[in-house]
Amino acid sequence: MSAKKVSFGTKPKVVKPDVDDWVETRTTASEVPVDKSVEAAEKMKRLTLDIPESLHRAIKGKAVVEGRTMVEMLRELLEDTYG
Repeated sequence: MSAKKVSFGTKPKVVKPDVDDWVETRTTASEVPVDKSVEAAEKMKRLTLDIPESLHRAIKGKAVVEGRTMVEMLRELLEDTYG
């Protein structure tokens, strides 16, 4: 029986992505402008809120009834108030 020699190359280097860079440059479907006349979407920032479960259920329920997302409703509310 003959021995077969197998050679392996060097182990490939794993390049870890820069998470901060990804967060700053990512885009989501919600950031793409619906109006084609808008050239570029404004840069988005994330906001995290702690709210009571009952309030979350109320917002979610209204969103479902209206056929909208919670994000759409809350963005509109914030825009109307602070826009």
